[in-house]
Amino acid sequence: MILSPDDRDMLLKALHSKAPDVVQARMANALLLLSEGLPVEDVAGLLYLDEKTVAGWQAIFARRPGRAAA
Repeated sequence: MILSPDDRDMLLKALHSKAPDVVQARMANALLLLSEGLPVEDVAGLLYLDEKTVAGWQAIFARRPGRAAA
């Protein structure tokens, strides 16, 4: 598939939305991929995220109250 520069910019802008529902969905996607054994670096690359963001979400999720043992 070939995207025009404008289409690519539009899609990346949508992807980087700060809307809570978008952020929640991206976080869920990242955590599910991590739970499948993918490393932070791969998840970040696949989802167009910064590694620091993915690692931060992983840490937040691991610290939540009532978390079952891994």
